[in-house]
Amino acid sequence: MFNRWVFITLSDANGIPFSAAPIAVMGNAVTDLHEDMAAEQKALATYYHLINLTDDVDIINVLRFLGEREIVHYQRFGEALMDVYDFQESQNIF
Repeated sequence: MFNRWVFITLSDANGIPFSAAPIAVMGNAVTDLHEDMAAEQKALATYYHLINLTDDVDIINVLRFLGEREIVHYQRFGEALMDVYDFQESQNIF
């Protein structure tokens, strides 16, 4: 019978332990939604850049689909941001 405890730690391919520090969540809904929207724009710019690097129609179609998905995500985050602003304004009614 084995009485050893085995602890599994998460690490990347280089052996660096996992840290939640790079996850940028500020706890403020407005700030977090702005960061989410910025991330969608960065991804969209990356897809457009990759489209310009290839002439393979199948790859271009996939990248366009992914780009359209980023646009929809950006719009939904924007709608959520407007809802947050509306909620915050409604809290100031006396």
